[in-house]
Amino acid sequence: MSELRPSSIPASRAHLGSGAVQYAIDIVDLEKSFKRQTLQRGSYTTLKSTLFSLFRGRGRAPAAVTRAVSGLTIRIPQGSSVGIIGRNGSGKSTLLKLITGIYKPTKGRISVNGRVAALIELGAGFHPDFTGRENLQLAGIMMGLTRKEIAARFDEIVDFAGLREVIDDPVRTYSSGMFMRLGFSVAVHTDPDVLLIDEVLAVGDAAFIRKSKERVSELRHAGKTLLLVSHDLEAVERWCDEVVWLHQGEVRDRGEPRRVIDHYREFLEHGEEQELLDHARSEQQLSQASAGTAQGTAASVVETAQESTQRWGSREVEVTSVRLLNSAGQEHLLFHSEDAVEVEIRYTVNDRSALQAPVDRAQEEDVVFGVAITRNDGVMVHGTNTDIEGVVLPPLQDSGTIRYRIERLGLLEGSYLIDVAVHRFDGYPIDYHKGTLRFAVRSEGRQVGVLLPPRAWVVAEPRSASVQAAQQ
Repeated sequence: MSELRPSSIPASRAHLGSGAVQYAIDIVDLEKSFKRQTLQRGSYTTLKSTLFSLFRGRGRAPAAVTRAVSGLTIRIPQGSSVGIIGRNGSGKSTLLKLITGIYKPTKGRISVNGRVAALIELGAGFHPDFTGRENLQLAGIMMGLTRKEIAARFDEIVDFAGLREVIDDPVRTYSSGMFMRLGFSVAVHTDPDVLLIDEVLAVGDAAFIRKSKERVSELRHAGKTLLLVSHDLEAVERWCDEVVWLHQGEVRDRGEPRRVIDHYREFLEHGEEQELLDHARSEQQLSQASAGTAQGTAASVVETAQESTQRWGSREVEVTSVRLLNSAGQEHLLFHSEDAVEVEIRYTVNDRSALQAPVDRAQEEDVVFGVAITRNDGVMVHGTNTDIEGVVLPPLQDSGTIRYRIERLGLLEGSYLIDVAVHRFDGYPIDYHKGTLRFAVRSEGRQVGVLLPPRAWVVAEPRSASVQAAQQ
């Protein structure tokens, strides 16, 4: 059994009694399964055909069982703030709905001590034809407040939501932001002991978002228990004492926020990179298959260049593959701003007789290799070639490899494309590949733009009064 360590909770918010930890949320060996049933073809046509199929013994297919949560034990001490992270479908929202009683567990035990405010689906119980005032009163009663308590907090709730002028209008006339602001305001003013939040800290405009976060901070510092489900990893790290990473309904990791979040990011990057590699390989296979078909039917090498609008040239030299390598020489398509990157271009010479260099050139063959990086919105980020760099190429082998090394990538987070080209000194294309590889860059900073240069802020010290007087 794994549980949140009391020692990781600040002493000011750890409520101890009789030497034992008091758990605000106590979940032991929890399991939740759903039956997933796929209708057979033709089983949802008409009532007559459905009944006929049942009588003939051809009803619905056997139901498959999906385990959304499996063997989960989470014991959260009172006053702690815990973040739940994980990919979509990992069981995060299911867990919150189990805690609030929306779902009943298939197996295991859930115990929640104290009043719960669930910020899951804000305003889900509001009646569109009722006014904001009426919905506020009904929601307050459903959350355990008395009529007297609702009346005492009414003005505060309305003012917090910023709905004073429309509180007596039917909520069907509200915008979606107004609707959710009212739901949020009611929830955080019920004096909850346990606050469950599911991706709702970005409700309304910038001013309301700031006010919402301040209110949640107040509840947290007042010793309330916070369970936060979010894809905003920075918010989770900032708000939580401990983080639980769910994967396929089970705890994959848990502990100190920075460590768990870094582990989770590595997992996401590995999966993202695998998707990029798989996509690149499938594109390469399609390109090779298309090239093979074209070569079998075309009359010349020049005609085969028409196989794709993203590739053109006369093909005396042909680029056969392009890869991006990391500093260890391994193929990668996901990098960080500080990483070294190497563009590997493999080529084959098809017609050396057409490559005689002009007499005013130092190299023997009229060949230039080029590389360009373009952001996915078409902005050219970087472009260069062997001629610009003053690189004199030796006579090309019948087949070989040339590499372009970038010591520090220096790009901000985004998606980028690689162009590679072989052309003559005068720019005539021999083999140009546009957007041949897509790669991604991840950076932890919040800078904007494209480039992340080496940088530093320098704050000049004010000159002393004695120096200023002497100058005067």
